[in-house]
Amino acid sequence: PMHVSTRVSSLAAPTAVCRRDGRAKGTIRAARCPAPSRPRASIGATLPEGPVPTSVMTPGVRGRRGELARSYAAPGAAVSPSEGDGPASSPSPAPSSDEPSLRTRTVRFLVANYFLVGMLSGVALAYLAPGVGATGGPVRPEFTVNQVMIRVMFLISGLNLPLTELRKAVANVRANALIQAFVFGFPAAATAYVLGPALKAAGVLTPRLVDGLVVLACLPTTIGSGVALTNAAEGNVAVSLFHAVFSNLAGIFITPALIFIYLGADCASVGSPYAAVTKLTSQVLVPVVVGMGLRAIPAIGEVLSSKPFKSRLKLTSDCIILAIIWNTFCNTFKSGFGVPASELTSLFMVLSVVLLGYKASILAAARAFGLANRDAVSAVYMGSQKTLAFGLPLIKALFEGSPELVWFCLPALMYHPMQIALGSALVPRLREFANAKEDSGRRAT
Repeated sequence: PMHVSTRVSSLAAPTAVCRRDGRAKGTIRAARCPAPSRPRASIGATLPEGPVPTSVMTPGVRGRRGELARSYAAPGAAVSPSEGDGPASSPSPAPSSDEPSLRTRTVRFLVANYFLVGMLSGVALAYLAPGVGATGGPVRPEFTVNQVMIRVMFLISGLNLPLTELRKAVANVRANALIQAFVFGFPAAATAYVLGPALKAAGVLTPRLVDGLVVLACLPTTIGSGVALTNAAEGNVAVSLFHAVFSNLAGIFITPALIFIYLGADCASVGSPYAAVTKLTSQVLVPVVVGMGLRAIPAIGEVLSSKPFKSRLKLTSDCIILAIIWNTFCNTFKSGFGVPASELTSLFMVLSVVLLGYKASILAAARAFGLANRDAVSAVYMGSQKTLAFGLPLIKALFEGSPELVWFCLPALMYHPMQIALGSALVPRLREFANAKEDSGRRAT
């Protein structure tokens, strides 16, 4: 028979002996003793008399022994590892850190900013090897980009347009009139007739970059980012959705017409207005209409409204935009870029002032028109945003083959990240404004 002999005093301090009822001898009454546990041993094994060595104790027994030793120790007295949880030669491991590694942080940054990284990488690749992506190169961008990708881009735009939102916000006449006046009206005219001539006269920007500012002012508002920022700031999302749909549909016709009106002979390389309308009908209008028709089918519309599919469409759209940027800069570097860093800096400063003035003037006009606070927030975002997803392919289709193409694209390329950054920074303040009472909102303004 197996004979196991253990002494209770080996599991407790010498001054007290635990009983199974949880009481201790002497003055110590609060100590509680765990239920006795027989040490594990193989058949026929006999443990020696006296204190049980820690080497034959199970981890649970060693842990309870350490707890009891610490509970009976005098306050401030140190308990050596031999009296506690284990031998001194086994130090406790350092706590693991939850901070991600440098590689993980780098990957997260690249994923979160893939569009900006892709745009800079595309420009760098175009500089290093412009012949690869230039017209007539091995990639054949005159077909793959100008014919196929641009049509796919506008097909995706049609798939993303929720027509049901048109009926919800069409009755908000004052908000709609104000926003459309800032999308296609006042800024384009002010840029063409006031700001542009002033910048040319002061020598701040070259005439070609000023023309690019005029093209930027004629573009419709954004489809996705303006609505997302309105929602984050708790503005009128229905109004924002209405203008995302209406502006981009109307922009197929209004934007080319405004460009011809304001630039006139400066864009004669595009050809006649009839040729431009024919090209836009083939590359822009037909794909958009096809996409809207597919979305109107209930089964397809349900799939298109799902979050995973919308993410895939957005990724595809962004990749096409990056391909257009790459092709544009390949053609530019092949023929000579000619834009000094000082002029790019001047363009950035001008766009910063324009963007801030844009939003401030829209908010002031919205309060003067007596719009509700939530409608005013929608106007601030949708009236000042300019689409890159719709605008860059439109510029590409309209000015294909023009030596001034990169000058028309540069303001839009620089304006896009700036409007996202400023719009995101204004979300907390505009959310507070949207939820404020009308009287307090007027006093704050």
